[in-house]
Amino acid sequence: MRRVVPSRSALVAFEAAARHQSFTNAASELALSESAISRQINTLEGQLGLKLFKRVRKRVMLTKAGMLYGNQVRQVLDQIERDMLNIMAHGGTRGLIELAVLPTFCSQWLIPRLSRFYSNHPDLTINASARSVMFLFENTPFDAAIHFGHPTWPGTTADYLFKEEVLAVCNPELLKANSIHTAEDILNHSLLHLTSRPDDWRNWFKSAGLSSINAMRGSRYEHFSLLISAACAGLGIALIPRFLIIKELKRKELTVAYNMLIESSKAYYLVYPEKNLLNSNLSYFRDWLLEEVKDHQR
Repeated sequence: MRRVVPSRSALVAFEAAARHQSFTNAASELALSESAISRQINTLEGQLGLKLFKRVRKRVMLTKAGMLYGNQVRQVLDQIERDMLNIMAHGGTRGLIELAVLPTFCSQWLIPRLSRFYSNHPDLTINASARSVMFLFENTPFDAAIHFGHPTWPGTTADYLFKEEVLAVCNPELLKANSIHTAEDILNHSLLHLTSRPDDWRNWFKSAGLSSINAMRGSRYEHFSLLISAACAGLGIALIPRFLIIKELKRKELTVAYNMLIESSKAYYLVYPEKNLLNSNLSYFRDWLLEEVKDHQR
């Protein structure tokens, strides 16, 4: 049976026009004439039997069908592009693992260890992409993800890695003006927060026996890497997992502001759809990662 598939040129023209909501800008991006873009979209609308754009005065706007189809076409074209780049890069002969991972975990913990993985598996390649929230695997190219939270990622199997031990840290120079002897003394300094964990300071003070205080004040940073940089720059005191700042503590770029270690109730997990373990490449990575975790814990 013959497939009913629009031409690639029509899809590319539509995706560009949908993204810009302008035939003129789409034509400029693709080095085509505006009339060529219009013809491609007219052809596509004829195949679909519905309108993708509506004209309002001198502008074009997506219809509801156009918005839905635009998102679908963009995902398909992105996947085709990724597949092509992977084939070009590896010639189809090397194993590839697509990994979604928390950005600071990747830069501070995973990447420094990857050379040991490649020494044992030189024919495998890991593509690491930053992801901070859960997603549905079937809508992505990912084979697995490293996730912080609880082992409740829908449709996946989870391997426990380790928990966090969180410290209150700052630039050593910050303590020269206002030394800290009690947990309450920390309130004399600016509090630095991680955007995705707004309750961390409140929980920290509660563990220290302080509850009726404003622990929400202070600036917020989206990733731990930004939070670490802010603390190193002397902008305030931050709550940071110890394993992420081992180098900074050794180099005395950071120091412990108050000696109270808090273990998180959440943990890091390697998560993946169970069927993905049939992929031997992912099995190699999983086995190596669990061994690295044992070494880390020792």
